[in-house]
Amino acid sequence: MNKKIIKTLAIILVLMAPILLTGCLKKKCPDPTDNIPGTSTFRSDCPYEEEDGTISGTRYLDFYFVYDDTDAFKEQIQAFQSKNPGLVIRTKKFVDLDEYEDLVINEIAEGEGPDVFMIHNSWLTKHYKKLMPLPLDQPIVMNADLFRQTFFQAAADDLIIDERIYGMPLSIDNLAIFYNEQYFKDLIATTDEPGDLWEDIKEQVFQLTKRDNSPERFSLAGIALGRADNISSAVDILLGMMLQYGTEFYDEKEEQAIFANQQSGTSGIDKPGVAAFELFTSFGLPSYKNYSWNETITGYVPEDMEINPFIRGKVAMIIGYPYLYDTIVNAIQNQQKAGGEHIDVEDVGIAPFPQLISGQEATKRDTYASYFPLAVARTTDMSNTAWSFIQFLTSADALQTYHKITNRPTSRKDMVTEQQTEALFGTFAYQASFAKSYTIYDDASYRTVFENAIQDVVKNILTPEEALEEAQGKITCVVKREKGLIDSGTDCDI
Repeated sequence: MNKKIIKTLAIILVLMAPILLTGCLKKKCPDPTDNIPGTSTFRSDCPYEEEDGTISGTRYLDFYFVYDDTDAFKEQIQAFQSKNPGLVIRTKKFVDLDEYEDLVINEIAEGEGPDVFMIHNSWLTKHYKKLMPLPLDQPIVMNADLFRQTFFQAAADDLIIDERIYGMPLSIDNLAIFYNEQYFKDLIATTDEPGDLWEDIKEQVFQLTKRDNSPERFSLAGIALGRADNISSAVDILLGMMLQYGTEFYDEKEEQAIFANQQSGTSGIDKPGVAAFELFTSFGLPSYKNYSWNETITGYVPEDMEINPFIRGKVAMIIGYPYLYDTIVNAIQNQQKAGGEHIDVEDVGIAPFPQLISGQEATKRDTYASYFPLAVARTTDMSNTAWSFIQFLTSADALQTYHKITNRPTSRKDMVTEQQTEALFGTFAYQASFAKSYTIYDDASYRTVFENAIQDVVKNILTPEEALEEAQGKITCVVKREKGLIDSGTDCDI
């Protein structure tokens, strides 16, 4: 190649360098006309390269979340962007939880994905090494001690690891009873609402349940409980009962599951895990007085599980988290449009998760916590901005806006007094202070193990004690696998 051609190519490369570098350094600014499913940008002034060739310096922070509508964050995002000129927060909503976990973890593993994202509290133990903890080298007002003062105990237990903060909660969702108020007024002589204790619930279920010869076998079921194949929160309800019975889940090193073993439980019960398992499955076994749930009752719309029988008036009580209310309302509206049988929205009430011991005698109360704290991906190059954004979203003012839109119970101690007086959703705020969860090493595996154990009992394959002992062995295997104590490819017979 002659010198003239080489010189010409060199000049061209020099002239093109600013353009090439701009393409490398600058993320593509979303065109307002782009149609990107599931993605929203709350800035209409997102700038491109100026006419004079200068770059505006726009920064992009990607935020992934689940279930909530984008309106739940719109006002807060606009406020945060106004305080941070040049920052654009791009959001993406997901509704399939299994798909979401796989996608986020895979993207982070590839050095991509979101800067800020929701992570389920049960995923923290497995995935916390993929997260960026709150930096210690920037003037951020939050630390581990202040976190414990600000947020409820469940969040502190889940999100503080070795005194480092790995996430911050928007809410502390917890289990409660959704019930048909009209049935309690018409069929229960002594009260208009579910009982405080499980013994009360068992008696009310007996009074409410009406068996018949229909394909469903019940003209009215007292409560959706006792099975795992057609109850959406079955495993969480069981774990909540185990908490109430005082069941220790692991040994001191958390290398061995012990929940089926003899131990000192609530009120001196020597096998509290087994007792909790027996209580749960009793609602699904015909041999018990409180039997009220079977396989056929959800046969009309199996994928809706307990929701369809509830909105058709076939079951008086179901158990779930705050977002279940919107699911119920939407299902009733759809049933109305289809001309099907349905209850009135005004008849839906919410009552606390039943306890094992009365409030006057108990030293503790328990319900199960399941929530989605905000976390920062370890792959982010904007850790300070990301954590500032999370702290902004979990401030009292921002959470007030979030609660008005979602009805989720506050995660902050300083907001609970006002929220727990709310007529419908106050129950969840009231319970937030005593909501708890167990450390989970692999959520999907644990759910499969407990679901299979429940079904083995209701199908009369195993006794509750036998099923729980078998589950204990499998969970121990999962724990050892996740901790690297056995081969990572071990299937643990799941």
